[in-house]
Amino acid sequence: MYALLRHYQLSRSAAYFGGIVFAFSGYLLSVSNMNTSLSSVIWLPLILIFYDKLINKTGSYSREFIILCFLFALMFLGGEPTIFYVTIWFLIFYALIFSVKRMQSLGMLFLMVLISLGIIAVQLIPFIELIKLSDRVVRTQYELVSFSSFPPREILNFIFPYFFGNPSKFGNYTVALLGETYQGWLISPYFGILPLVFIFFSFRDKKRSIFLAVAAVAALFLAFGRYTPLYRFLYQFVPGISMIRYPVKYLFLATFCASMLSAIGFEELLKIIGQTKERLKTIISVLISTALILALFFLAGYFYAQKIYDFLAQKYAHAIPAYFFELLARIIQFNLQSLFNIIAYLLTLALIIWLSYRSRISKSVFIGAILLVTIADLFSAGSSITVGAAAKVFAKTPENYSILQKDKGLYRFFYTPEVEKQNQFIYGDTYLDALWNVKDNFAANWHIPYHFYDFYGYESIRPWALNEFWREHFSAEKFRNNLKYLDKFNVKYVISQEPLAFPWLKLLRHKHKYAVDIYLYENGRALPRAYLLNQGRVSIESYRPGEIKIKVMARSPDALFLSEAYYPGWKAYVDGKEQTIARAEELFCKIPVAAGRHEVKFIYDPLSFKVGAGISIFSLLLSAFCLLKWGGQRELNP
Repeated sequence: MYALLRHYQLSRSAAYFGGIVFAFSGYLLSVSNMNTSLSSVIWLPLILIFYDKLINKTGSYSREFIILCFLFALMFLGGEPTIFYVTIWFLIFYALIFSVKRMQSLGMLFLMVLISLGIIAVQLIPFIELIKLSDRVVRTQYELVSFSSFPPREILNFIFPYFFGNPSKFGNYTVALLGETYQGWLISPYFGILPLVFIFFSFRDKKRSIFLAVAAVAALFLAFGRYTPLYRFLYQFVPGISMIRYPVKYLFLATFCASMLSAIGFEELLKIIGQTKERLKTIISVLISTALILALFFLAGYFYAQKIYDFLAQKYAHAIPAYFFELLARIIQFNLQSLFNIIAYLLTLALIIWLSYRSRISKSVFIGAILLVTIADLFSAGSSITVGAAAKVFAKTPENYSILQKDKGLYRFFYTPEVEKQNQFIYGDTYLDALWNVKDNFAANWHIPYHFYDFYGYESIRPWALNEFWREHFSAEKFRNNLKYLDKFNVKYVISQEPLAFPWLKLLRHKHKYAVDIYLYENGRALPRAYLLNQGRVSIESYRPGEIKIKVMARSPDALFLSEAYYPGWKAYVDGKEQTIARAEELFCKIPVAAGRHEVKFIYDPLSFKVGAGISIFSLLLSAFCLLKWGGQRELNP
């Protein structure tokens, strides 16, 4: 961001200010634990630098062209297609507004995107293959796509951090208080009080500032999702919208534009201080007047806090636990503290400007004071977002894991739908205790470093067949009647919140903590990972990612069942001869084997990867050719 603002000829101080605001904004801190979003959005400032150079350059711009191809590729490889998609739309409108040769700029943009997708085809083609087999294509109903929209009332969170509660704190942001108007994806959109104030100074640079403001507002309305009729229209008629879930993600563009506007506004304030000091009187008066008005609200809230609590409490059913009423009281107190902080920041800004107006401080001291106040504001609001945990939570092995580690065989574990739902919440005396507890309760993906195999797990893109099989057979009301499937699917351990009274299930441990029961059972009927459907012996000699070697002794012509996902790209060889893999039990694989001894090998050798690799190599060679051919020419026509 600093480099982008310097590219737009802002001073170092303003560029540094904008960089701090963007880097430590609530949005970027909120996605700091979501590497896909963070790894994609960080490329946006650099992309805009080179795109602005490209569309306004009169000489050779093959260098910018090729660099942008690779930057687009890196943004997509970051892992969040939403950011890539919205960035392309942003650049289209940017070219229409700021480019002299609009059609040429749009043509180059199209070509750059095409080449960048070619460069990453080695990952893109397998990704498309996965998408086609996932619930992202099949389940595109409006209700699913618009899930986790940003409620309009949460605009208050741009001014009051955590006005409706802090999702990073235990239970501090809950359906019990917020009802269905709820999103839990973004912890906070807050990017500071002073940056928000400086936005109002930014419109002296009218064309660019108005464009950024319109883009920010448009992104905000997109983030509203299902709360506006506009989104349903876009869902129906704009290609790509129906494939994107969580409209709240669009706020990355609003944060980006607002950060730029705040830096532009800060630059304008520095000019006012250096040239037209008389305007500072008006600014100081407005800041003090606003602070005094807010102070009246603060005093009213402070002295009538109990009445405010009583008024809000009566809106809820008295049947909800007392904890939530205590939480409501804490949220009210926190918002009063936030209001007090806003007043303090406004008065501090007024004081700093007044000192500059009276020539009591130098310009460098003024800049330093503004930066310190902004950093303090962002730190106090953002420190609770990125909550760290001691390394021992990840390194130490919980008791339930220790039980599974004693079994050196190849097996899967399975948790009931109730356990999966319960593990979406964490409980504990401290954050450390809560993480340790949920890890011991087999929360999804904690088990991966231990090389345990989970039947279902958690992933952003779920295979449609597995998702539907789970819904059809393992819903809460159907689970007990479908335990037979677990035997076939190599499920040796079952985790439940309720006792399971079946003779073949042996209770290994019962844990009761934080009002939650966890039962760990061993399934005595679990079948091996690979077995013959009739009679014979099967032993897995090697089990590695992408390759499985099996020895088979079949007494008669038979079928070998392998409980690995039936997925394009897997090939089976019996004694070196390829065999067709058939789908078994809706999800898994089987192949025919003749009577006798055989060596069977399953290899993951997908055509999608080979095709993608070929396209990537061609695109890289094409990029090198373009650079060599047009590197010294004045224009590059699409």
